[in-house]
Amino acid sequence: MLGKNKLPPLEFTPRVFSRRELFTGFFRHTQPNRNQLRTENRPPFAAPEHLFQAACDGCGKCATACPKEVIDIRRQQAVLDLTFSACTLCGKCAESCPTQALHLSFKKDTELRPQFSSACLQTKGQPCGSCIQSCPQQAISPELTINHDLCNGCGECKQACFMDAVSLK
Repeated sequence: MLGKNKLPPLEFTPRVFSRRELFTGFFRHTQPNRNQLRTENRPPFAAPEHLFQAACDGCGKCATACPKEVIDIRRQQAVLDLTFSACTLCGKCAESCPTQALHLSFKKDTELRPQFSSACLQTKGQPCGSCIQSCPQQAISPELTINHDLCNGCGECKQACFMDAVSLK
């Protein structure tokens, strides 16, 4: 039994929160890392990774809509796989996404960039240029430097390389 001027133990005293305190405290603990790097290769028009992971439910509508069949569903999320084909960046995946994890207002970019291995004929001084000629954005120079402002990560350069010397990272 409580005495005349004694308060109940703190753990039993309900605390009244203002709406601001409630939401500030809630979001302080759940605030995502807005600069989070991609955990997988994402299709073009993908939301930033923290939003994409929250929004994509793995329904597969983007994979079904993709005319090049370069989108797979792995671990309940859309993943871009440019192993056997390049992406045309047509936007059909974004148009079909019901959760807006892919949306036409996001960047028309896969964020993948080509890297050239030692098997590349151009690096050995032999004429080739198949990757340079196949790039629709003309983002690859004869010295094999990438103009990151022009490159959209479509993967055409990887598909054109008969030496398999181009990887996308």
